[in-house]
Amino acid sequence: MATEHDPDPLVEIENVSKLFDLSQGVVDRVLGREPQPVRAVQNVDLTINEGDIMGIAGESGCGKTTLGKLLVKLYEPTDGTITFDGRDVTELSREDEKMFRQRVQMIFQDPFESLNPRMTVFQSVVEPLQINDIGDGYRDRRERVTRVLNDVGLSPAEAYLNEFPKELSGGERQRVAIARALVVNPDFVVCDEPVSMLDVSIRAGVLNLMKELQDEYGLTYLFISHDLSLIRYMCDRTAIMYLGDVIEQGPTTDVVTKPKHPYTQALFDAVPEISPDAERHRANVTGEVPNPRNPPSGCRFHPRCSKIIPPEDWTGSQDAFRRAFNFKRSVATGELDVEDVETDHVEQRVAVDRLLETGLALELPEEHRLEGEGKGSVDVRTLDMPRRAENALRSAARDLLEGDVQAAEEQLDREFQTICEQQHPDLRRADEQITACHLYESSASNTETITPDASD
Repeated sequence: MATEHDPDPLVEIENVSKLFDLSQGVVDRVLGREPQPVRAVQNVDLTINEGDIMGIAGESGCGKTTLGKLLVKLYEPTDGTITFDGRDVTELSREDEKMFRQRVQMIFQDPFESLNPRMTVFQSVVEPLQINDIGDGYRDRRERVTRVLNDVGLSPAEAYLNEFPKELSGGERQRVAIARALVVNPDFVVCDEPVSMLDVSIRAGVLNLMKELQDEYGLTYLFISHDLSLIRYMCDRTAIMYLGDVIEQGPTTDVVTKPKHPYTQALFDAVPEISPDAERHRANVTGEVPNPRNPPSGCRFHPRCSKIIPPEDWTGSQDAFRRAFNFKRSVATGELDVEDVETDHVEQRVAVDRLLETGLALELPEEHRLEGEGKGSVDVRTLDMPRRAENALRSAARDLLEGDVQAAEEQLDREFQTICEQQHPDLRRADEQITACHLYESSASNTETITPDASD
């Protein structure tokens, strides 16, 4: 485990990005379009100290596994640098890369897929020794394999050496995968959802085993998981990812109990309560995760955020601004269907009201709706909104009904602007955490713009 005496950084990630599909496809060439790469990881900064257990959490598709594969050189970064024990891993010599492959290992999510079904347990575990030319012949390697199998709880090891994966349970297969990673005596192990494919009844045993092995083998772990209870149980520090960004990091206890970023708060609000009598606080977010090929500008979470920041001269409520800004985005993205508003034999004023009723409504859990708000509709007159803003909304709605989308967009863009859309937030301190959120400005007394360091 990490000590309190300034542990040395083992892994340092600086401004790392990974983009996929960079080449121009046939359709793009025909239409003359530039390629739109998938921005799986974008400008990530992270430090993992020697002896730490670092957790990476977030929704599926947020870039967790891609980041893990970058750290073990299964992928090469598009931009940025990854330093392991003081050496840039993208510039290793052939001999240094061989040593890197010994010191850095990965445990994959699915033991049913990561083990070759045609190889026995012994063949699977001894293979890394053979590839890396470790051990003095067959007998020495067999002793190493036997010892590590016993260490991971497959005892007596002799009973497992000649077994094939199909003859093992899921927990036994994952223990073989752990043994295969540890047999070369690594320093750093990336664990990608290591127990998600296992029965709940045996997960705790595997996790406790991995904690014991950390002390015995002197390991530094990176745990990748969407299981927040696992992160809380295993990890000293935790980083939260959203759409390729690390948006918050800090001591796990503080991240879990006192989250700073609105996305982190929503992530933990979504965790079910075990007690049937517990009061459930559902996440106050809207919409779906955006397309990683075309992520939002500024803060990537701002289209869904409940705490989007109004301009300084805004005199209405934050909720009213959020709804007006959502109306603006719906117009810009074409999600607001004007044709749903029946205008035949209806006065323009009535049609405008109907369009605003649907456009200003948010798909929220009932506890976060306004008083008197129906599902899918809200009366603009009940919102705490300046007269100028309401007039801008009504004028834009008239433009939309008349088919002048450009005029509506220009008017809404002038009136409803936010720093969350305009600027990507850098990392700044907020109590014990660092977070990429404009709610915490560098001028505030308890915050400062910083360079991330795992010892904070």
